[in-house]
Amino acid sequence: MRLPHSVLGGLAGLGLLASSASVRADALDSAASFDHSLTIDIAQITTRAAEPPAEPVTPAPDAPDRAKDAAGRALGYGFSGSRWWTIGTAYANNFKDASDINIHVAYSEFIADELEFAVEAAGWYFHQDGDDTGGVSGSMVFRWHFWHAPDFKWTVFGDAGIGILGSFDTVPDGGTGFNFLPRIGGGFTYALNDSIEGESRGPRLMVGVRYHHISNGRISGDSRNPARDGIAIYAGLVIPF
Repeated sequence: MRLPHSVLGGLAGLGLLASSASVRADALDSAASFDHSLTIDIAQITTRAAEPPAEPVTPAPDAPDRAKDAAGRALGYGFSGSRWWTIGTAYANNFKDASDINIHVAYSEFIADELEFAVEAAGWYFHQDGDDTGGVSGSMVFRWHFWHAPDFKWTVFGDAGIGILGSFDTVPDGGTGFNFLPRIGGGFTYALNDSIEGESRGPRLMVGVRYHHISNGRISGDSRNPARDGIAIYAGLVIPF
């Protein structure tokens, strides 16, 4: 049986309409899906932007660096960068007719581990054959703590230095009022409290012995340079700067 052309045309038209409706439905579904995905992405971005920034990670302090902590406390004795005051006294004797006594104050810094550089100011009293007198001096000293505990609880050192002396009368008798003070010797230090985190930071005792020499270097000739040689012993209290 043959359908009339009008019926066939109608059926064809219905098919086209159905196909068009299906295409439109698919497009709407795709648009809705894209819109939903875009909404989720925007929400995620907004949420992340609202979160506080992560705290920066601070690396743990490196023990070999022995850096100052937040409180700025001094580094341990014996370690590069640590600074110290010393208050002490010294007694020297030439085993003949003179004895020299001083009170001194020194500032020192470790310019490298074990190696200390110090500047020292001292007031002197000279008991000598003839007129006793006084004087003042300034010296610089290099001190090497060549043997010590790992935390510098104790140290053994050698040191060498030189200074200049101005006295109120001639020293020695018959000399001049200006002299040089070369020195070389050794001694030890000992911390008076326990170490902190492997570093000794508190006060300590210093005791030493050195060659004691007073001479003007012949600046006024041999006859005005009697010089003086002796042995000096000294002790001091070392405190962090």
